Formats: sequence, structure tokens, C-alpha cells
Amino acid sequence: METAGVRMMNLPDEVMDQAYTVFEEWGPNRAKDRAERLKEEIPSLTDAEIEFVIGEMKAVNATVWKIAEMGGEMKNGKDVVVKMLQKKHPFLKWKGLNHAVTLVNYYAWHEGYDK
Repeated sequence: METAGVRMMNLPDEVMDQAYTVFEEWGPNRAKDRAERLKEEIPSLTDAEIEFVIGEMKAVNATVWKIAEMGGEMKNGKDVVVKMLQKKHPFLKWKGLNHAVTLVNYYAWHEGYDK
């Protein structure tokens, strides 16, 4: 969904960053459909924007897994992990970035990539 580093829809970074935390949240809300959760948490999003956001968040997940497979923070350091995430997904700046880093490290640990 990303073309040469330019997002096709011009949603604010704050919205995209927040959307990642909603998209990959833990707990009982995770059982709810992602589109429903996004609409509840960010009611200003249209259906087309939600579809776009879901595609972008799937791309973030792919990046999270690639970095996890490289060993996460344990093998690369936090600064490198953050740079890799923000290079591919510059809207990750706040809670979404922290959540992505946490998932990188969790997956790296859980799958043994951090060894």
C-alpha cells in the first residue's frame, strides 16, 4: 500500500500511529474485528480510510516480523530497531512505535531469534 515511501492517503501521523496500537492491541478487545475497533477508537475514519489503514498496519506487521527475525533489540540495539521501523513507516512516533518495538522484541524472544 506504500508507493516509494509516500502513503496514498494523507492521514495524520498521529492517526496512523494510534491505529497501530488499536490494530495490534492485547487483551479482550483483540477478539473484536479490527475494522470495528478502528472505527470505535478513531471515529473520524471513513470506511475507505479504515481499509487503507488496515493495509498499512499489515505492512507494519511484516516489518516487525523481519526485524524480529534479525534478533530485535538483543542483537541490533534499540536505536537500530527504531530506525528500521521509522524508515519503512515514518508515522510510527509515539505509542505505535513503542508497541511495534515491544512486538519486535517479544517475537524475537518467543521464536528464539534473539539468541
